[in-house]
Amino acid sequence: MPEPMFPVFEEVEFEIEKEVWNVYELDDKSTIKMRCILVKLLTSSVPTTVPPATGVPPGAKGFEFQSVFQNIVTVIRSPPELMGKPTAQLTPQEIEKLEKIEVGYTPYLEDWNVYRLPDGTKLKIKLVVSAIYRIPKQYDPFGYPIYFVNSTNAIIPVPKARP
Repeated sequence: MPEPMFPVFEEVEFEIEKEVWNVYELDDKSTIKMRCILVKLLTSSVPTTVPPATGVPPGAKGFEFQSVFQNIVTVIRSPPELMGKPTAQLTPQEIEKLEKIEVGYTPYLEDWNVYRLPDGTKLKIKLVVSAIYRIPKQYDPFGYPIYFVNSTNAIIPVPKARP
């Protein structure tokens, strides 16, 4: 029986062209800022057919990217009534089990990070927030409330400019 074919991934070097802090005003009057950082980028050495909906000519070959991100969340402002005595730092697994209060939010500043690949291609990456939760009775070392953010990172390759 033949062995299944799996794509072989190679690490891709990249340079940071732009990394931004996104800022969100929360309905509880706190303000948080978030940044997604591209840590590792891999590409398949086996070309894949690009889906027709991408606007790329039919039959064009593309490459699948795999990526690793580190998302950073920090509170930059919070009303005094939400502040508290710093609590022990919890792991993400511990936070996952705690009670959460969903907090509405309004994006104040959102932008794309831009990374440049060796062949001139650029990757635009945007942190996309789907929900923000405050963890009751949990506070960071500065007394700000702890927030848990559900998000994903959207990736759009931008082909290099043709001469």
